[in-house]
Amino acid sequence: MIRDLRQYLVAVLFLVMAVVTGRAATGGSSAENQAARETVEAGAGELGDILADLLWLQTDRYHHIWMYQGEDWVTNTEYLPQLWMVIQLNPDFPDAYVDGGNHLAINLGMPEEGLRLLERGTANCPDNEKVFWERLIVLWQTGFEGPRGTRLAAWDYLELVRKKRGMIVYPWNEANASMIIGFTFRDDTLRRNSERLALRYDERRDATSLLRHLADL
Repeated sequence: MIRDLRQYLVAVLFLVMAVVTGRAATGGSSAENQAARETVEAGAGELGDILADLLWLQTDRYHHIWMYQGEDWVTNTEYLPQLWMVIQLNPDFPDAYVDGGNHLAINLGMPEEGLRLLERGTANCPDNEKVFWERLIVLWQTGFEGPRGTRLAAWDYLELVRKKRGMIVYPWNEANASMIIGFTFRDDTLRRNSERLALRYDERRDATSLLRHLADL
C-alpha cells in the first residue's frame, strides 16, 4: 500500500511540475494560472480514483486471504486505515462506506462511528441506494437511534427509490424497507396507534412485492 501511495504522489508531483513549467514558458497570465490549477486538480482527482480502485482490490484480496487462513474477520481492524485511504482518495466510493460502516457498527460494536461514516457516505453519494440501505440496516440492527431513527432512515431510503422511479439495483429492498417500518411501529408500544400504522406498512410491503413481481412477468 505504501509503495502504491508513493507512486501516486510521484505522479501528482510530475503533473504539477509539467503544468508549472508550461505556464512559465507561456508567461503565466491569470487565465493560464487558473487553467493550470484546474489541470492539476483534474489530474490528481483521476489518479486518486485509480489508486482508490487499486487499494480497494487489495483490501478485498486481504479479506479473502484472512478468511482462508481461518482468522476471525469480524474482529479485524488492520484494514481500516486502508479503507479510510480509499475514501480520502475518492470520497464518492460507496462500497467503502458500506463495508466500513457495517464493520465498525456491527462487527466491532462501534455504532456511533459506523453511522458517522455512513452519514458521510449518504452526503457524498446521494444517489447510491446501497449506502442509504446500509444506514437503515445498521440503525435497525443496533437500535442506536431508536424506532424513530430507524423509520427516518427507511423513509430516506424510500424517498431515494421514488426519485429514481423505482430503478434500483436491489428492487426487493423497497418492500423490505416498508416491512422494517412496520416492525418499528409494532415495537414502539408507547405510541397509541402503533399497531394500526404497522398494519398500514405491512399492506404497503405486500403491495410493493406484488407490483415488483408483476413487473418481472
